[in-house]
Amino acid sequence: MEYTTEPRRRITPRTRSTAANLGRFCVELRLGQWHLSLTLVFILLGFLLATGFSTQQRLGERPGPRKDNLLQFIKKQRGEHANLEDQLEAARIELALIDAKRADSKGILAAYGRQLEGLKLRAGLTRVEGRGVEVIIGDAKRVPAGIDPDSFIIHDYDIQIIVNALWRGGAEAMAVNGERIVAHTGIRSAGSTILINSTPQGSPFRIKAIGNTKRMERVLGEDDDAALLLGEYSQQYGLVYRLFPRDRVRVPAYTGSMGLTGARRG
Repeated sequence: MEYTTEPRRRITPRTRSTAANLGRFCVELRLGQWHLSLTLVFILLGFLLATGFSTQQRLGERPGPRKDNLLQFIKKQRGEHANLEDQLEAARIELALIDAKRADSKGILAAYGRQLEGLKLRAGLTRVEGRGVEVIIGDAKRVPAGIDPDSFIIHDYDIQIIVNALWRGGAEAMAVNGERIVAHTGIRSAGSTILINSTPQGSPFRIKAIGNTKRMERVLGEDDDAALLLGEYSQQYGLVYRLFPRDRVRVPAYTGSMGLTGARRG
């Protein structure tokens, strides 16, 4: 390859000016195109915003069927809610009335229960305990030969004398040899034994009574029959007699029959 010997042409200032002008023109052309594009974009965005605002304004001014249905649904739900609140209030009032009636019923049942317990206590159907006395009477330990032994043993009427005296002394509950004495208790002889509530009992006889200790002791000494039995007869015939005041006396409940065979409602 052959190279020219002609010297390279120097770029003069005028040549540099022409090239710079050409570059500047290209830049300005590009900027102009960007300005045009941005202007078109802004115009399009402004149109869309205006259209959307106009559409929203028209929708707000004239609700469509969907909005009408929504309003009707809300109105219906409010009505049903109010109706449910009325029903709930009515149910609360009815429940309060039921509770009041139930409380009255419970009060009546509680009153009946207290009355029943009181009746059971007075009828001797409840085990009780308290301060009282214990009276022990029994047959003589020795019967002299040739003398009627009838005077040396305790009879049914002897027990009845002591029991009646204790009742007059204010006894609240009583038992003889563990048999509760109630209104219809029978004390009677059956051969050599004594029946109490139809249960055979033998000497000695332990009579336990709950009540005022001093008053019952005084009545036992003031009653003619009791004083004769526990005083003169016990000494003359050797009958067993003991009287003990007790801080704690236990009287069992009556467990026999409460049925009536002869009595009828009048």
